[in-house]
Amino acid sequence: MKPLASKTCHGWFGVGLFAFALAGSLAGVEWIRVWFYQMAWWGYIFLADALVRRKAKNSLIIDRFPTFLLMCLASAAFWFGWEMINLRLQDWFYVGVPPRLAERWAGAFIAYATVLPGILETYELLRVHGFRWGAKVRPIPATRAWYPYFVGAGALMLILPMVWPKVFFPLVWGALVFLLEPLNHFYGVPSLMRRWERGDLSPFLGLLMAGLICGAFWESWNWLAGARWVYNIPYLAEPKIFEMPLAGYLGFPPFAVECYVFFASLGILRGGRGWEAHDYARRLFKPAPAWLGWLLALGAVAFGLWMCAMIDAHLVKGWTN
Repeated sequence: MKPLASKTCHGWFGVGLFAFALAGSLAGVEWIRVWFYQMAWWGYIFLADALVRRKAKNSLIIDRFPTFLLMCLASAAFWFGWEMINLRLQDWFYVGVPPRLAERWAGAFIAYATVLPGILETYELLRVHGFRWGAKVRPIPATRAWYPYFVGAGALMLILPMVWPKVFFPLVWGALVFLLEPLNHFYGVPSLMRRWERGDLSPFLGLLMAGLICGAFWESWNWLAGARWVYNIPYLAEPKIFEMPLAGYLGFPPFAVECYVFFASLGILRGGRGWEAHDYARRLFKPAPAWLGWLLALGAVAFGLWMCAMIDAHLVKGWTN
């Protein structure tokens, strides 16, 4: 047990970080309230990872650390993309934001880097502890005939909210699933449709559950934070649980599926390598050259910095003193 315990001690760090953040926020310590959201999420991610490793002897942070770092960078770029869409939708705004630029922008990167790890660590935690709903369903035929229908649906789900944002804004939370799943299926990277072809819907249902859990965490921790977001939903704005209208919680399960499909698609650049323990080591084809990876990473950082400026200019509605 000692070697395993030495590789799960980060879970205790996570518990301590979360407890420190919660106590400080409830006590009204201003700088902790400003950073509460980041500390709460990272505390949870470390704890979830430790629980996964204790059960499965293999976890993302300890055993797949390079992929974990990639996931964090991809997560920040991924959410900055949603912030770009929100420039058009105007569905949420930020208040209580630190006035110092370096603190504000660093906080954004650190917060957005938790999105994919938070969802996928929760999904993996459910999986290793026996979540298998839908593991034996009727298989669907193995075919590519659905590709154009998925791409067409995904394109409409992305375009319609951009043209009529006040009417179709909910559709964006599933668009990437339909746009990227055909690519994942074609290249052989982790694909939810391929699992369904084998009669296994448990990954899909597990992601829905992970999204609902993380949605509750997102909104409750945002409610306790000094720097937080508020919503401007055109309809179904009441009743609310924390800042989120009750109907808005329906968006978190499909968003979790979107997170999974998005990060799986990055496996195309990695030669088909997945992020989960059971397919972490596999290679299906030659990965993209290293220089392309570094170029994309630099592009992701540059995109994030540009979006920080856009958020400051268009989405921040209140500052701390």
